[in-house]
Amino acid sequence: MESRISTEIVQIYLPVADIRRSVHWYVYTLGYQVIWEDAESANLKLSAGPLLFLKKTSTNQPIRFTSNNENYPVLSFKTSDIEALHKELLSKNIPVGGIVKYGDGKNGPYKEFILCDPDGHQLEINSYPDLALPKFRGY
Repeated sequence: MESRISTEIVQIYLPVADIRRSVHWYVYTLGYQVIWEDAESANLKLSAGPLLFLKKTSTNQPIRFTSNNENYPVLSFKTSDIEALHKELLSKNIPVGGIVKYGDGKNGPYKEFILCDPDGHQLEINSYPDLALPKFRGY
């Protein structure tokens, strides 16, 4: 019997205060492309992964969670060259945290850094070679 549960995340919704500002930030900072945009919402895409739907809200609602007094992002983006991306964002005067390295996986170390979008949504950029392995991802 085939499962009725979806096999893929197709879109992520984020609340934002200013559509124009947020669209510009995601395009300029992370390389998103605009599918469409109006005064109340916008849909953006990367070359792979789910679409990003930005929706104007009247209150600031940063998306993150806290565990043991530490904030965690709910969105994580993979890059093939974390050092180059980190350097590029710094050259664009985008505030970013330092690159943190965790252990050594079979195919190399896990590296990450944190940044926030204009609405305070905490985002993670990571470079973790083992995440690309089909066995690790469960297929």
